[in-house]
Amino acid sequence: MAETHLRTHEVPEERWSGTAFRWAENPPEGMWASIVLEIERRGEEWIVTRIDRNREVLAEEETGFREVSGVR
Repeated sequence: MAETHLRTHEVPEERWSGTAFRWAENPPEGMWASIVLEIERRGEEWIVTRIDRNREVLAEEETGFREVSGVR
């Protein structure tokens, strides 16, 4: 998703380092009410910087895919 987003916005790959994205959802089933995952581009790799599994549901506006920090 992150790479698709960056390509769609015509950001050259050499500027991807330092970008961060978040995906959050309220899964319909399972032991967790919500899940949050954040990734950051460091050099040539995507690194997971946050994984939260919560017993509380997130507000609808907190779910989905979003950019956390933009291209520098």
